[in-house]
Amino acid sequence: MPESHSHDRDFFRAPARLSVRYGPDTPEGRRAMSMDQSLWQTQSQLEEAARAVKENRNISDSLLPLLDVLRWLDFKVDMVLHHLRQREHDQHFPHLLETFDISGSGLGVASHGALALGQRLILAISLPNRPWRPIYARGEVVRDKKDAHGQPRFGVRFSHIPEADQERLVRFTFEQQRRQLARRNQEADDQ
Repeated sequence: MPESHSHDRDFFRAPARLSVRYGPDTPEGRRAMSMDQSLWQTQSQLEEAARAVKENRNISDSLLPLLDVLRWLDFKVDMVLHHLRQREHDQHFPHLLETFDISGSGLGVASHGALALGQRLILAISLPNRPWRPIYARGEVVRDKKDAHGQPRFGVRFSHIPEADQERLVRFTFEQQRRQLARRNQEADDQ
């Protein structure tokens, strides 16, 4: 599975509240993560191919309903795979965090748990549009400070993340940025 080293690029950081499951970076956890990544990568490749066919429009309009059915079946397969792997997933990713910001190179998290600088983690990040298809990454806690209210905040930098998952995060941050700009424009228009 191709991996990207996120420190090779600069990424936009967007505020976001997402659920992140994490656990210690162990060989067993990496194996479970790798198996899940290969399943989801295959699903993602099929999904991208279907999207490209539909956007290309070099197909007959009579086939569009068939593509919609296939996309619906893809959605169902995602859910089934998620439920089949949930017990093992919970074993390797037993802890829950919530992000306050995210980028293609890492995330900021609020934690009352036992995170420490230098700690290595495996992460399963759930995006709102596909919560059952997590983004897997390995990361390291690189920042530890308190917010204005004295609550602990940590920065986690990805040490390894598959390129396809990193691109999903980048698309998500751009969507977040567009939403923020639209909200600001709407607020300015309302004034």
